[in-house]
Amino acid sequence: MNETVRIRMYNVGFGDCFLLTLPGPKTILVDAGFHAAGKGEFTAKELVEQIIADVTEIHGRPRIDVIIATHRHADHIYAFNAGEWDQVEVGEVWMPWVEDRHDPVARRLWKGQNKFALSLMRARGALGLTADQLKDVEFILWNAGVDYVPGMALDGAAGWSNAGALDCLHGGFASRDRELPRFLPESDCPESFTPDVLPKVKIHVLGPMRDPDFIEELDPAADDETYRAMSLVAGEAMNEPASSPFGQGWHVPPDEIGGGLAGEDVGYLEGLSREVDAVFAAEKVDGMVNSTSLVLVLQVGKARLLLPGDAEWGTWKLILANEKSVRHLKGATFFKVGHHGSHNATSKTLVERVLPKNIPAMISTQEGTGNYRKNIPLGDLLGALHEHGIDYVRSDEPNEVPDAFTADAEAKWIDLEIPC
Repeated sequence: MNETVRIRMYNVGFGDCFLLTLPGPKTILVDAGFHAAGKGEFTAKELVEQIIADVTEIHGRPRIDVIIATHRHADHIYAFNAGEWDQVEVGEVWMPWVEDRHDPVARRLWKGQNKFALSLMRARGALGLTADQLKDVEFILWNAGVDYVPGMALDGAAGWSNAGALDCLHGGFASRDRELPRFLPESDCPESFTPDVLPKVKIHVLGPMRDPDFIEELDPAADDETYRAMSLVAGEAMNEPASSPFGQGWHVPPDEIGGGLAGEDVGYLEGLSREVDAVFAAEKVDGMVNSTSLVLVLQVGKARLLLPGDAEWGTWKLILANEKSVRHLKGATFFKVGHHGSHNATSKTLVERVLPKNIPAMISTQEGTGNYRKNIPLGDLLGALHEHGIDYVRSDEPNEVPDAFTADAEAKWIDLEIPC
């Protein structure tokens, strides 16, 4: 009888939470996220209670062998605020190297991100945004883990924050086989190792890179086309309108715009420009966090599980340029589609030229509405997966699953078993 790996995708809406059950049995939890912009079938507290019940059924006690926190976005780590984690025994916690609080490069990156985000927040009075527009900007920054954004609590969970979730991952839980988190990669990508807690599993770390050029791309102060050009001043008050992030070469004076705009039309366009600039700047902070996401291939017997978190094109560009990393990708037998099926987390090259045909895939997502989540999941990406013979299932469509998948009767999760 062949052994299998079971992959459970919890329906958390616009977020990620996967529980892997390996022969042994061994358990791996990949993220435990939650996002107010798209809720699934759980509150954050209910999600933790369900995870604990599931692993207790597997191990006979509340035990998780490895917790993988792919990156610090709320839709991947928010549920780690729950007090119930204090009863869970954990083997190891894995996080991207940028979360190492003793790493001077990592500290500098987050300091730069927070400094820019604080500048943007302090400039919000000069941006001319409506209350709804300001809420969008604040929420993007809050999801990115910026603690300067006040008043954000999901499901009435007062006191919960990304910082609280990170503290749990760094030092929480009932007990830990390995006291400190393992920050990956420990050298540079690609990196492979077999952890003591998973003695029959080989881990291949493909991202995030420690390459100096890649690190510079993550640094807000090094981005001339966005952060620096925006020229926001971190002061207590601002009397001047915020600058556009696109540079003067992109500006067209109102009297040169064709069609002879009336004064109210010009005012509308100027207000729209401020809204776009602010959301664009906030999303750059958000995208920087996605670029720090772990990209892993878990090798369990003949199974190869590709888990890319929310890695975006900057990371994929370097991965696809590395011959050894590409070999790992070509051996994948399962694909967790990145960033809920967004436009820049799954490249054409990856789908059409690298990934094997006819492998199963899971997309933890919820249909996007509004500016923040528009075109997620991307129709063109879903079409490309279909054309490549990749059977995928969406967490928000549990009633439409291919034969290989099994959906919970209450639509709370979808399971897949693959041979290893």
